[in-house]
Amino acid sequence: MKTLLSVSTAGTPTSKHFRYLFKRYTVDILLISALLVGLISGAVCAGNADKLLISRLDFLFTSDFHARCDQTILYSFIASLTANFLFFVCNILCGLSLWGIVGVPFLIAFKGFGISLTGGYLYKYYHFGGIGFFLLVMLGGYVISALALICQGKYTVQFSKNLFARHKGNSLSASQSIYAYIISNSFILIALAISSMIDALCNTLFAGIFNFL
Repeated sequence: MKTLLSVSTAGTPTSKHFRYLFKRYTVDILLISALLVGLISGAVCAGNADKLLISRLDFLFTSDFHARCDQTILYSFIASLTANFLFFVCNILCGLSLWGIVGVPFLIAFKGFGISLTGGYLYKYYHFGGIGFFLLVMLGGYVISALALICQGKYTVQFSKNLFARHKGNSLSASQSIYAYIISNSFILIALAISSMIDALCNTLFAGIFNFL
């Protein structure tokens, strides 16, 4: 934030400023771009999506809106947390690999793909009722979990880069240890749990007002 303020108060931005910002926030830009690519891809593919595909993706995105209408708040929380936990674990595993810098953007893009595909499917077959369901019931949990995974992705990519440096003969500092990596990721798990609680609450409050035949 201080960097952005310093650039904004320095007068008209120059190419030097943009290069500096890009260099400083390369990982942020990479992961946000991956999410946007996933969102766009999901919207494009939503035209060919069917109910079977949505049901198959339910384990990862809790996308089965028919099932959501009959779920209890506890079941909704468990289903959402399970889906978020799978992405969480995959993110951690990417960080423990030398190829994490490649795997994490694909993981984030897949998250965006599932979100957009679900929203696009609901709009295609149920029009404004489907969009209303997506916005009221699903979007809150989706947004928080996606942002949490992007924050986790930053830790993951950095740790993966550190492993690559160690592979080339450089030693890891204490702040780059596996212990520190797990601790930093634990805060992301708390955010994902909050996301699941919001998802379950929205599901309980609003899912019952929709009727999908």
